[in-house]
Amino acid sequence: MLDESVEIIPLIGPKQKKYLEQLDIFTVQDLLFHIPYKYKDTSNIIPIEQLKEEREGTILAEVISIKNTWTRYRKVITKAVVVDETDKINIIWFNQSFLTKNIRPGETFLFEGKLSKKNNDFSNPAYEKFSTNQTHLGKITPFYPETAGITSKWLRSRINWLKPYIDKILEDRIPNEILKKYKLIDLKKAIKEIHFAKDFEGIETARKRLAFDEMLNISIQIEERKRRRQKKKVYKVKKHDKEIKKFISSLSFNLTKDQKKANEEILKDMQKTKPMNRLLNGDVGSGKTIVAGISAYNTWLSGYSTVIMVPTTILAKQHYKTFCDLFEDLNLKVQLRISKKEIENSKQPQIIIGTHALLFNTQLPENTALVIVDEQHRFGVNQREKITSSKAHYLTMTATPIPRTLTSIIYGDMDISLIIEKPKNRIPIETRFITLEKREECYSAIARKIKNSKFTEQAFIIFPLIDESEKIDAKAATAEYEKISKTWFKEIKTNLLHGKIKENEKNKILKDFKDKKINALFATSVIEVGVDFPDATMMVVESAERFGLAQLHQFRGRIGRGDKQSYCFVLANNLTESSKRRLKYFSRNNSGFDVAEYDLKSRGPGEVYGLKQTGIPILKVADITNFNLLNTTRSVAKYLDKKGLSKEVKNNLFY
Repeated sequence: MLDESVEIIPLIGPKQKKYLEQLDIFTVQDLLFHIPYKYKDTSNIIPIEQLKEEREGTILAEVISIKNTWTRYRKVITKAVVVDETDKINIIWFNQSFLTKNIRPGETFLFEGKLSKKNNDFSNPAYEKFSTNQTHLGKITPFYPETAGITSKWLRSRINWLKPYIDKILEDRIPNEILKKYKLIDLKKAIKEIHFAKDFEGIETARKRLAFDEMLNISIQIEERKRRRQKKKVYKVKKHDKEIKKFISSLSFNLTKDQKKANEEILKDMQKTKPMNRLLNGDVGSGKTIVAGISAYNTWLSGYSTVIMVPTTILAKQHYKTFCDLFEDLNLKVQLRISKKEIENSKQPQIIIGTHALLFNTQLPENTALVIVDEQHRFGVNQREKITSSKAHYLTMTATPIPRTLTSIIYGDMDISLIIEKPKNRIPIETRFITLEKREECYSAIARKIKNSKFTEQAFIIFPLIDESEKIDAKAATAEYEKISKTWFKEIKTNLLHGKIKENEKNKILKDFKDKKINALFATSVIEVGVDFPDATMMVVESAERFGLAQLHQFRGRIGRGDKQSYCFVLANNLTESSKRRLKYFSRNNSGFDVAEYDLKSRGPGEVYGLKQTGIPILKVADITNFNLLNTTRSVAKYLDKKGLSKEVKNNLFY
């Protein structure tokens, strides 16, 4: 029954089935595990006399009369009079003429809601005929995620129909010793409590069990990925200590302790035939690229190639130039690939840098011993699988600050190297939250600073939209570029960069900015990654409330890369209390990891990172920031794997 279509449930036909699919409900199982997002206690039934004083609550009353009246605007008002032992009250509903068929004089109903602010009428209350078995009112009432055509009231009735079948169709495969150890209730009881709760304590115990199941499902998948990868054999890459030491000493800067540690961890991993699977997680500007360069150089010294995949053409070209400069005195070939043209499949060791266009090759060069993926979460799961299916070690890098729980979920099968320490010559960026009243003052100060620097210092002006929109209240790049260029930036050389501009023109604009032919670059999020200009010392982010804090931190990382003090100004176009709190927090914190943790807790993973591309699971019950629960279920997953039970348990987890 669990695997059968929801259409076996009464009153679910083709039309309702289509609506339910919008909620990812296809089967009976999906409906049973459609979890309420909130509850309302309507069990405290009060007399009408008390309702008139408190102006909100649930009453039990007899219907005296009910009728429809039409207004001159062809709208219908349904008016009812109800009575109990203490008083009577008028009830009104708008545009629900069918109620005269559902609610009849002489019948007793529960009504729940609020009194109108204008008078003592009970306005649009929820209602249910009184019986010994209430579904909607007079109890702890669950409310579910809804969609067009599907209400919580309708869902409650359909789920209520399944109640007698729960004991027959659900089977709990998690061993009893696990349930006892972690004080978890049986699955059947959990599902009954979550939908038909008698008290809030029961809801909490049910949520604890279902959250455990969700995290356990993730943990079993992580262990499976680790097991599959450990079965592979890859190239063993020798560490060339003497040459690496000489190369590092030739650099114009000193490596930080974090960079040195990460470098050692990577080179140690690559000396094994078991594949390295490591995440290099560093804040913006912490120096991950040089660590990747050293790894690629050591791979080349051993006679193997390195493939580096990045999410954008701009970033691919940035890396290509960086690597060409790094290895210009060596006989090391660096190849750029940003089109579908086949890679030159040389047997000579080399470094190949490209976008997802790399994936159009059926096979990477045979001597590829290292694959580096920058900002892995920007690639789809299938794309990642394809590029990791070679005999190479795997290193992924990210400058997107990801809280530790998400890191453990997305990259749970990986070893992690953290680069938190910034290079010593970096001056912390000063971030300021600016209200719209000070907008003119802000732009005037930026123009003045550019002129006082004799046009050596530069600025980015960031917008969430390319063109103005009637639907979205936010500043747009094209319109504001015209206004600002003609007012505060009259003497400043400016240009505009956005996603609709052709690739060749985009590259020319960036080159002109680098060559100081442009003082202020107006742009959308295309500059989020891959742009590195040491003389860019100022940034304004317009309508900053439209961006997540992690993305704002990425923008901020585009400045402050030289030896001058840099300033980032965040302006809100539509300032709510929530956006004010977020932007003030951002202005006080320079750590990407702290910012990401705060953003995740305040907005949730769906809004912060998106879900489809990243590999972040959509959790119904578990808190994605609950690191302790993840650690617990990782231990349980390992235990089940040793007992040979992981496959059986996974097949019976309903997430």
